[in-house]
Amino acid sequence: MNPIFTFSAGLMMNWLRWSRSSWVFVLSMSLCSPAFAQRELKEIPIPDAEEERKTFVLPEGFEVNLFAADPGIHKPIQMNFDPQGRLWIAASEVYPQIAPGQKATDKILILEDTDGDGVSDKTTVFAEGLLIPTGIEPGDGGVYVANSTELLHLKDTDGDGKADQSRIVLSGFGTEDTHHILHTFRWGMDGQLYMNQSIYIHSHVETPFGVRRLNAGGVWRFRPETMKLDIFARGWVNTWGHTFDRWGQSFVTDGAGGEGINYVVPGAAYPTVFGVPRILHGLNPGSPKYCGLEMVDGRHLPDDWQGNLITHDFRGHRVCRFVLSEDGAGFAARQQPDLISSQHVAFRPIDVKQGPDGAIYIADWYNPIIQHGEVDFRDPRRDHTHGRIWRVTAKDRKTVERPKFAGKPAAQLLDSLKSPESYERHHVKRVLKEQGAEQVIPALALWVKKLDPSDPQFEHHRLEGLWMYQSLDVPNPALLEAVLKSKSPQARAAGARVIPQWKEQLPSALVWLESLVADENPRVQMEAVRALSEFPELKAAALALRAADRVQDQFGDYALWQTSRELAPVWLPEVAAGKFDFEGKFPRMLFAVRSAEAGPAIPALVQKLRDKQVPAELEGQLMETLGQLGGPDDLRLVFDLATSSTTPAPQAATMLSTLAEAKRKRDVQPAGDLGTLVNALKSPDAALQQAAVDCIGTWKLEALRAPVTAIAKNSESESSARIAAIRGLAQLGGEPSKQLLMTLATANDPETLRTVAITSLIPLDTANAAALTVKTLIGSKEIGTQASLINAFLQHKGGPDILAAALNDQKLPEDVAKIALRMITGSGRQEPKLTEALSKAGNIVNAPKMLSKDEMGSLVATIKEQGNAAHGELIFRRAELNCQKCHAVSGAGGKVGPDLMSVGSSAQVDYLVDSILDPNKNVKEGYQSLVVATDEGKVLTGIKVRETDTDLLLRDVEDREFAIPLKSIEELKSGTSLMPVGLVDKLTRSELIDLVRFMSELGKPGPYAVVTARIVRRWETLQPTNETYRKLIRTSDSQVIAEDAGLTWVPVYSTVGGGLPASDVLDFTLKGRVAIADRKFGFVRCTINVTTPGQVGLKLNDASGLDLWVNGQPVDPATTLAIPFEAGVHRVTFGVNLLTRTVPLRVELSDLEGSKAQAQFAGGK
Repeated sequence: MNPIFTFSAGLMMNWLRWSRSSWVFVLSMSLCSPAFAQRELKEIPIPDAEEERKTFVLPEGFEVNLFAADPGIHKPIQMNFDPQGRLWIAASEVYPQIAPGQKATDKILILEDTDGDGVSDKTTVFAEGLLIPTGIEPGDGGVYVANSTELLHLKDTDGDGKADQSRIVLSGFGTEDTHHILHTFRWGMDGQLYMNQSIYIHSHVETPFGVRRLNAGGVWRFRPETMKLDIFARGWVNTWGHTFDRWGQSFVTDGAGGEGINYVVPGAAYPTVFGVPRILHGLNPGSPKYCGLEMVDGRHLPDDWQGNLITHDFRGHRVCRFVLSEDGAGFAARQQPDLISSQHVAFRPIDVKQGPDGAIYIADWYNPIIQHGEVDFRDPRRDHTHGRIWRVTAKDRKTVERPKFAGKPAAQLLDSLKSPESYERHHVKRVLKEQGAEQVIPALALWVKKLDPSDPQFEHHRLEGLWMYQSLDVPNPALLEAVLKSKSPQARAAGARVIPQWKEQLPSALVWLESLVADENPRVQMEAVRALSEFPELKAAALALRAADRVQDQFGDYALWQTSRELAPVWLPEVAAGKFDFEGKFPRMLFAVRSAEAGPAIPALVQKLRDKQVPAELEGQLMETLGQLGGPDDLRLVFDLATSSTTPAPQAATMLSTLAEAKRKRDVQPAGDLGTLVNALKSPDAALQQAAVDCIGTWKLEALRAPVTAIAKNSESESSARIAAIRGLAQLGGEPSKQLLMTLATANDPETLRTVAITSLIPLDTANAAALTVKTLIGSKEIGTQASLINAFLQHKGGPDILAAALNDQKLPEDVAKIALRMITGSGRQEPKLTEALSKAGNIVNAPKMLSKDEMGSLVATIKEQGNAAHGELIFRRAELNCQKCHAVSGAGGKVGPDLMSVGSSAQVDYLVDSILDPNKNVKEGYQSLVVATDEGKVLTGIKVRETDTDLLLRDVEDREFAIPLKSIEELKSGTSLMPVGLVDKLTRSELIDLVRFMSELGKPGPYAVVTARIVRRWETLQPTNETYRKLIRTSDSQVIAEDAGLTWVPVYSTVGGGLPASDVLDFTLKGRVAIADRKFGFVRCTINVTTPGQVGLKLNDASGLDLWVNGQPVDPATTLAIPFEAGVHRVTFGVNLLTRTVPLRVELSDLEGSKAQAQFAGGK
């Protein structure tokens, strides 16, 4: 909602605290004159609007003018036009928090361009004395305003332009965080008011239909005349922009998320939602945070701008543009060149609307400070008085004549529903709505009847008529049926969304939906499936699950999953009683049971299995479902199949793993004698053997201790099998396990095995394990060993203090102690005893150092004047810093910390430095660690991903997601930043300055700006292991790539500019034999996710020195390629000749004319 997003502690990589010894010299040498300190770090530019405008860069053919500015307006938060063409603004100078004793002085402003010259010449203060109004929408004879906890309706009853009537429409909206409160109002096509709220808000709103609750982010939907309030969609961090396309489909932006444009499926859950096991994601992972959203169209804009989406990267001083295209049931969004980019530090575009003249209007918050809670609310750099509205027009194209609605009867107004401008269609519906159904319906019926079927826009005109009926809340079943039979799938999809709104007046609703579920268009089917969720009838469930007969894309599959869950109270009792089986179609039944996690339906599935009605291709899914939901007898069926000699080893291993998880999560295990599990221990398949050992330990099968012990002790066994056996023995517990683990911990075995034995011993004999750990730490040079040991103690309740005691009077190598201290930081806990013991044992005396005001001023000046960003990027990419382990850049890298792509444009340099020096000073929202103690004595730490009804999902410092059953949690508390300390100690002063300079440039216009090209940012490079060398010597590169088995790939990342340096490709060197030259080469690969099949274009910056394989098949490399892909996940592998190629490798997706393919490169870690 508000432009206040945060940079924080967790933000800066995994490192960066300076030692005291580092600071003495740096600061004594770098202090500059007192003049800098006297500036008090205020970097607010002279607030001259024309100077700001001169910094704007626009596409060829566009221009921008100032529509309005301070002092006439200030701090615009949201804006909307009314039917007269006036621009209403909610403005707040009080934001972000009212001061003690301060009066609430915020205002509602009306701007008018009375002479049509594109500049506001009249400003009216419609209302004042408000407290941080964050939403505004004219309507119903006045204006709706979000005012803290209330939805107000303000009205001018005497015509003086001032509100003299105020009515509280709804109250009970949460107010815990001023930048997440109720905001972003917009009338929908259906005549309802859509309103957003964000993650830290808990709303409990009383209506005539009961209390409506939304605890976190989402979009409300409200019909004022009936007071009906419901939730349209849930999720996101800061649900900000919301707009509709011309067919009524919704799109949302998240002001604190990183997934770009979000396509909204009605009722769906998006990132951050509590209590659901599955969510939908945005269309552009790795994007900056976007606020505001508007679909633009009309005669003033060029053809290729019709239906484009305009939003704002407010941190990067950019107004962004996206083009939508069809992608199955959903959409794809392609970013285009910016509408505006600027280097002006205070340009903060946050809202956008298309005006009555067809121009694009942009609300500029104007503030060098955008952070919210992490930055002092009283920071003197916060601007409370300025603000602008900018107006963008296309050169040499006539603006649209402002529509005139006043005084016209309905019959004259209705043709405005045919306008090519959404503005006119939208506002005429509001005018007609306020005229009332009694006056409008007769004229509307005649208007619909006279529509010309030969008109190319007939289907859309008729849909507008349907929406007009819906806005008036007057059902017209005949018109709806006609729209549902439209030639346009977009119209049919829109019609399907109307059905639930009128269901009480539609006796044929299920008949219509039956036809729509069978519709060949995936979006029409999806809308029908979601509409059926509003009909709590067995027939509706049967109809919805017919969609399971067709392969679904991500949106259709999600819609069917959600509808299956929502209708479970209807179909589940009938399935459990054996009275209903989804029209005899087992795939439908299995999908529904899996979606709803419907344990009571398991006997019905088992009966289908006994009746041999389960298709062979679904047996694996059925076994998995039985393992996840079934009782002891059901699990026995899975067990018998898993231990059958006829079951392939990979499938058997999966089944056994599911059974072990059932014991851990539900305390259920297979009935009967489980001794036949011994057969799996004899399998040559390592995965099956490990799964069997896991089951033996989890189920405490003492009778099978001997064979597990034999594997653990057998030096000829595979290392992976021995490790699994050691862990299995630890699960079995008891004195025999303890004695064997102590023996193995000191045996003449590889260090990896001894480390596993020690960590497995911790829950059985913590004191002896601690002594063995100290001994190992003293002698080990393997960082992996050191980290594993420390982490194991940190994860054991009481473990840190016992290890601290074992360190008494011991000496550790300094580097080992530093690694251990970093592990403590990464755990999100303080652990003072262990910290003190490690510091003493490693003779570490340096401590974090905070800067005085003068010291900070000096350092900031040096960074700005001398810092080399290009060199800083090289430092950022160093393996020893491993920054992208925790932080992504444009979606490539870890998720433990925030994506850094725009951090330079959102955070002042001094805040960057502050966050480096004290990671716990300002922890960014959503990245606060949680420390969880379980009933098994484990202590686990991570960043909360989300919480379902059964599990807490966390992401650890290694970027691994893991689930903790809620019932197993004994204690839950907030932890510290996961940013380890000390990684920067070895940097020189100039290296640190360059690093921070690089960080400060990220997201700003220039070489470190956000790029719109769809490039590979996450790669994997093949590790030159002995096994890989052996394969390369004995066979061809193509065969090695095609088989892939036994190869080890590690992630590497492109630079901000998009290229993968040749130096980042791990190299193989083969000496030439007879007639064969020496070779120095490497392999890298990327992943492409194709959602709609077809020809996909790839662009290479340079094809020299490359070999290419697509899904293991060789392809001739070229700078432009067209490759056919089916829907699914695909691998593209490059062989790089490192003797001849020195330029970076840059690969980009491109759209091919005539191809409907939709594809994205995979990001993440």
